Amino acid sequence: MRREIKFRGKDLENGEWAYGDLRQENSGRKVIMTNLSTWGDNADDIEPYGEDVYVDPETVGQFTGLCDSDGKEIYEGDIFQVKAYEPKYEVYFANGVYEYRQIGSPNRPFPLRRINFDSYIIGNIHDNPELLKGGEK
Repeated sequence: MRREIKFRGKDLENGEWAYGDLRQENSGRKVIMTNLSTWGDNADDIEPYGEDVYVDPETVGQFTGLCDSDGKEIYEGDIFQVKAYEPKYEVYFANGVYEYRQIGSPNRPFPLRRINFDSYIIGNIHDNPELLKGGEK
């Protein structure tokens, strides 16, 4: 089975998202190694993984392998909405699978095996915490 395994996290220096491979140092600091796709393009490349970006560990999330209706990659911590409906849903990892749950609802979560054809990422729990308020726009 072939799947793309990558992560994102917010840069500790500038607060921007970094995407790539995840490494944890002995000190516990989390590092995103960027530019993974360039590795192997140049056999003499001293820095095959590109830049090391130290990220806030609370913001690290893995790519789910799925994309929304616009082709945008879905990561842990993303919030999506089905175009025709009001509820918002949070994506997270639990019990060995990616799941989603309706924000502000006590209903049980659902496995994120596929995404509705009319679903769109509207933000994430780190950049848009106001979206976590159930029932509010």
